[in-house]
Amino acid sequence: MNVLSDNSKTSAGSKGKAISKLYNLVLFRTIGELKSESTRTYAGYLWWIFEPLLSLGVYYVAFKYIFHRDTENFAIFLFIGIVIYRFFSGTVTRGASSIMEGHGLMQLVYFHKSLFPLSVIMVNLVKFLITIFLVIVIVTLCGIMPTWTYLALPVLIVLALLVVAGISIICAAITPFFPDFRLFLNTIIYLMIFLSGVFYDIGTLPPKAQTLLRLNPIAVVIEQTRLILLHGQWPNFQHLLLASAQGVLLLIIGLLLVHKFNRYYPKIS
Repeated sequence: MNVLSDNSKTSAGSKGKAISKLYNLVLFRTIGELKSESTRTYAGYLWWIFEPLLSLGVYYVAFKYIFHRDTENFAIFLFIGIVIYRFFSGTVTRGASSIMEGHGLMQLVYFHKSLFPLSVIMVNLVKFLITIFLVIVIVTLCGIMPTWTYLALPVLIVLALLVVAGISIICAAITPFFPDFRLFLNTIIYLMIFLSGVFYDIGTLPPKAQTLLRLNPIAVVIEQTRLILLHGQWPNFQHLLLASAQGVLLLIIGLLLVHKFNRYYPKIS
């Protein structure tokens, strides 16, 4: 009986050490990647702000003056959608290739391969938080004062993180076995922007279209974030509940897939 108890304690201790080691590695790679990105351009960290602003400029001109969108506070409306969707698309695209790109490092030392997509997720999360803060500043400067509903923003950030992490890790787990999946993924990411409510208000669509589009958790995050920042309204927690369940399920599937194939990835050329 004591032997079994000791074995279980040893097993739990080793798992705890493994998780702690993985956490430290993710933190180390995240800091290293952030510093590395800042040195690749003359603008450094400021490029994390300039890039979404440039995207805003292009889309704003296209939809405001070519397609004649007359949505109230359209620039801020559009910027919120761009910032959230860029977090999703950039993380998933980079995350999908992360395990493949780390193949050389796998040959040198053993570690859990979830390190690669988790590092990408954390790097992009830091940049996302900076741009979300920028959005709040711009919203305030435009005369829309913060309200108590801002207390729900962390919930939406966590929800976005769950969904993005889940999809990124699933894509990272699959791509080493099917490298061409990245081409398919790029097309899907390109098309998804039109199904995520970035350029339009989902609430203005027919009820059936609203129901279908809200099956996309990123569309839910964008819509509910706009409710908070532009209208001072509390998010629809029923919509958030379904999106949260999707995010948790995606994350579990992704982690299980990477864990299942953890020892196979170094053998794939």
